[in-house]
Amino acid sequence: MLDGRPGGEGEVPEALVARSWSAFVLSLDDQELASMETDGLDAVLPPRTPDSLRSLVGRARAACSMSALVPAGAPVATLRPGETPRKRAQIDAFGALILSAVPIASAAARVTRVVDVGSGHGHLTRAIAERMEHPVIGLERDAVLAGTARALSDGRGPSFVVTDVLRDGLGPRPGDCFVGLHACGELGDAMVTSVAGAPGTSLALVGCCLQKRRQLSRLPLCPVPGLDEKLELPRRLLGLSNLTARDGGVEASRSDNLAARERRLALHRLLTQRWGPMRLGAEMDGLNRRVAQRDLSFLVARAFAHRGAPAPSAAAIDEAARWAREAYARARRLSLPRGLLARVLEVYVLLDRAMLLERRGFVVRVGTVFPVDVSARNLALVAS
Repeated sequence: MLDGRPGGEGEVPEALVARSWSAFVLSLDDQELASMETDGLDAVLPPRTPDSLRSLVGRARAACSMSALVPAGAPVATLRPGETPRKRAQIDAFGALILSAVPIASAAARVTRVVDVGSGHGHLTRAIAERMEHPVIGLERDAVLAGTARALSDGRGPSFVVTDVLRDGLGPRPGDCFVGLHACGELGDAMVTSVAGAPGTSLALVGCCLQKRRQLSRLPLCPVPGLDEKLELPRRLLGLSNLTARDGGVEASRSDNLAARERRLALHRLLTQRWGPMRLGAEMDGLNRRVAQRDLSFLVARAFAHRGAPAPSAAAIDEAARWAREAYARARRLSLPRGLLARVLEVYVLLDRAMLLERRGFVVRVGTVFPVDVSARNLALVAS
């Protein structure tokens, strides 16, 4: 099912044909489609939903059921410079998780240092430093971000170190508590494996962007006999877990994100007309993905210039836009069952990480740390 991505010309995935689901998904009206996309596994399914699809959704919903590690509904504290309300809500919830689930406040002697991995502007790092007496360090590979974090800290509180953790490692030592709020893909795995090999350390982690890794695929951290090959997940599948169709996206609204994907499909068509077949997604190679939020003519001009060629005519761009509008409406429907399994992928990676730590003697808890309307990437792991 996960492998069954619709082709660029709207081919029906074999997984849908084999299950007799294609007629149903193609019959969905715009309101039904939007409801199932935005609510995902919690959506109210139309009465005519095939029983086998209804069963799959129910099984996936049960597999992804997670308890909340932090009580919801706490008021958001006063915003600090550079923070948004959603970012502040994440920081407050994650900070509460660190204090309650990792043995810092209750067993202070066991923790001597807190290390924020991928500290960015340092909002979380400063919030942690305000809540405890232990030394707090932020690790950031981008020197500009680390400099901004130092400036916002006003010379007080935590320190910030420029380092590439994936290149240089974490260098864990007994008493270290490593934390990562939205540690992307390979970085999240690196934190888990590093802590797993370092007795006396602790970890609090919320993962994100599972596809962001140098390798072409992800192997299980905790091998399962007989299933290793089936559980090797390519980046194109891992990226599915990071897509969200909810109204409040991280960087743009739902309508803006849908329009951007439609523009990307139009660009893909123009590029294949010029250079022949290419994989879906390759249209953005060499471009910042945010360029797709601009109008189609700008996106096409940038993509063709990157390839050293003049942009197509305005008439050709308009024709591609008309084609993409119809093709994307069809592709959204054919992609729906696959998208409903995105959360399953995310939960699998969370539990794979948890199993490795448990086998190494850690006490591990998993669950949600804030509501999905604060961030859809809300699955947390804490270990000590």
